[in-house]
Amino acid sequence: MTAKSATLLTVLMISAILFMATGIFSVDAGNNQVSSDGYGISSDFH
Repeated sequence: MTAKSATLLTVLMISAILFMATGIFSVDAGNNQVSSDGYGISSDFH
């Protein structure tokens, strides 16, 4: 593998990982209706 193709592959892999992380974060952020502290304790006020 040449240096040019290795650089191209590295850039494509990093951009794919960033796009996936952005997509997962946006789905998770829009789906959270109840605030939680991360330990399973949530505050649900009606």
